[in-house]
Amino acid sequence: MRETLPLRIIVTGEHQDLDAKFPTELGHRGTPLEWIAVPVLRFERLPVDPAIIHNLCEHPSDWILFASQRSVHFWAELLLEQGADFPIQTQVACIGEKTAEAASNDGFTPDFYPTEPGSEKFLEEFEELLSNSSIKPSLFIPMAEGGRTAVAERLKELGCSVTVLSLYKTFPREDIGRFLSQEDLQRSSMVLFTSPSSVDAFLTQFQIPDGMPVGSLGKFTSDYLEKKGFSSQILPEGDFERIGEIL
Repeated sequence: MRETLPLRIIVTGEHQDLDAKFPTELGHRGTPLEWIAVPVLRFERLPVDPAIIHNLCEHPSDWILFASQRSVHFWAELLLEQGADFPIQTQVACIGEKTAEAASNDGFTPDFYPTEPGSEKFLEEFEELLSNSSIKPSLFIPMAEGGRTAVAERLKELGCSVTVLSLYKTFPREDIGRFLSQEDLQRSSMVLFTSPSSVDAFLTQFQIPDGMPVGSLGKFTSDYLEKKGFSSQILPEGDFERIGEIL
């Protein structure tokens, strides 16, 4: 009996972004899967004026919103370095369950995260939470410099006071070739992108073969791929177990 060759899936992202179990086979078909996780970005924490942290602790926001696991870790590092105490009255919102787990591990108790990952679902469910009160809260959002502002803008439209802090910066890695070759890519069945910045970083070093399926985690990344000339399919609920639905 001939052995079935595995379907190879390239997925961009860093370790903490991909803190998930990849399925080893394709559902009921039993086709083996081979995943190659390719780190394409690097991150640097930006300097923050201690006066900003002091002011936030003295005049705390009602909520702090973590949009990624990385923002949790960098924020925790910053508080520790500056000897600042996180205000106990500030509630913690997270963009998804994985970010909520990271917040909990770093000593922050999550008060809210959506039932499904992604900013669209976050806004839908957080808006519902806000609708129960006539007083709109203040929110503090530590995030990547140049990162997506849709959540902050929508919260402002709803009447919330929103403060955004550029906490870290994202750069494309220059050594992506250590983790993947063009030959590996040629033999793959799909490339799955986790963010617009990962799209840019990947395309600086690789050419996606004509006709190769392209996937994305979320509509924001899918829309960005479309601007770049790629037709992508969105991984349902960002669940790697459901990869068979877009392969």
